[in-house]
Amino acid sequence: MRLHDGFEVYWRSPGASQVGLDPRCSVLLEELSDGEQRVLEALGREIDRAALLTLANAHSVRTVDVDAMLERLRTAGVLREDDEQSAGSGADPDARYWRAAEVAGIEGPGPRVDRVVQVCGVDQLGLRVAGILAQAGVGSVLLQDRSRVRPEDVGAGMFRPGDVGVNRAEVGRSVLRAADPKVRVSVPPGTRPDLVVVVEHGVVDPVPLRALMREDVAHLPVLVRELDVVVGPLVRPGLGVCLRCVDLYRCEADPRWPAVATQVAARPPAGVETSLGWSGAAVAAGQVLAVLDGRPAAVEGAGVELTAWDPVPVVRTWQVHPECGCSPAALSAPSGGSTRPARGSTRPTGSARGGHR
Repeated sequence: MRLHDGFEVYWRSPGASQVGLDPRCSVLLEELSDGEQRVLEALGREIDRAALLTLANAHSVRTVDVDAMLERLRTAGVLREDDEQSAGSGADPDARYWRAAEVAGIEGPGPRVDRVVQVCGVDQLGLRVAGILAQAGVGSVLLQDRSRVRPEDVGAGMFRPGDVGVNRAEVGRSVLRAADPKVRVSVPPGTRPDLVVVVEHGVVDPVPLRALMREDVAHLPVLVRELDVVVGPLVRPGLGVCLRCVDLYRCEADPRWPAVATQVAARPPAGVETSLGWSGAAVAAGQVLAVLDGRPAAVEGAGVELTAWDPVPVVRTWQVHPECGCSPAALSAPSGGSTRPARGSTRPTGSARGGHR
């Protein structure tokens, strides 16, 4: 037996020791004898019950007191029994983290090896999202992009200068395999992804989204704009807001937006600011994992807007547009007048910025 990986024993004072550091998952033991503190410290390494009791006897600690301490640790969830496999080995920080989270009362993710995520748009940001998902245990990470690697795509651990001019998806698959040989970058024909991440610049192309809506595939847009990256809203076809809803609200606020958006779509992307590209990818990947794990996601009916200067992202919530017709709720909602829902609200406070194309 021993403490679960990631949990260490810390001496606080004579008679008081604690297991773990974070108040949300640590265990404080008080009124211990010096011998009991030594027995507790022994659980920081692998030790069987017989050896533990021998140590206790050498320090005049009764078996009943050892059992009481073990039961306290067992109840707290930090003790691994002799026949129990460790939920987080020292070489797996993810498993170790989620084990500690479970002790804090947060349900950990289930196996992700059978999950399939497709990333459409494999620039630096898109490839980073894919890499995080692969390293986090998503079994199949598919890349889709017909464009070629551009100079602004080159970055540390991503595309190399020699990749410029080569198909993004092709090179990206090699990058993923090098980072995690276990990840699958292809699946049998007809396999439906659990989620599609759509990375776009300026505006979101509505054409591929229609196919995703028609095929009932959940998708998460990640939009790089001049001053921010917007992650979301998550679209579950027929169950809530879609990107056409957001576009309709944008058109209400700016009737000439369609003319401008058409021009934006025809122009090449300009890349993304360095820190914003990393933070946007991390937020997007984190939201994808939350959706796959069934945990609450900030992008449910909302977009998370990040800039390179704001320390906290702005979360803007959206409602189904009554004229969109993307869900039963929209079909039954009255249109026009004061019954129309607000075009968007933010939390926490923040200035309203334009929506998706």
